[in-house]
Amino acid sequence: MSTACTSCQRRRLAAAFSCRLVAALALAGAITSAFAEGLVPPSKGQTVYVPIYSEIRHGNVGSSGRSESTLMAVMVSVRNTDATNSIRVVAAPYYNTDGVLIRNSVPIPRVIPPFGTFELFVELRENAGGSGANYAIKWDAATLVSPPTIEALHSKFQAGYSVAFISRSRAISEP
Repeated sequence: MSTACTSCQRRRLAAAFSCRLVAALALAGAITSAFAEGLVPPSKGQTVYVPIYSEIRHGNVGSSGRSESTLMAVMVSVRNTDATNSIRVVAAPYYNTDGVLIRNSVPIPRVIPPFGTFELFVELRENAGGSGANYAIKWDAATLVSPPTIEALHSKFQAGYSVAFISRSRAISEP
């Protein structure tokens, strides 16, 4: 009986250790990722590339040679991370998969106050962008500021299934 109990105890200890190890590795990965990003140097403006997946492909390639696709609604969030200074979104050209300009979603500059947010929205029914659509958001500031965080939340909610994910931006030029 003591051998069976010892065997059970070993399995429980191994399972507990495995769970703790997985949790520790996940935490270490999150911390490493946060440190890898580090502080972003101040800037007076940038053009920022934001990937937009207004259409996603899934499933198998059928007899037509194409996979199934689903349209997505997309909310682009431009968040001013500077505690004391406003920034301006000067332009937000929206391009399709082929790099063709669809529209400029910000025809006049928009001021975002400290810790404020400005949003752009691509409707679920909009199918002009495709799977490779993108925004090239240009922002500026009167002084050096903490660059904004710009993310795109993609979503589709319906009975039976829901899909939601975020794509992050990256600066591609400075004035």
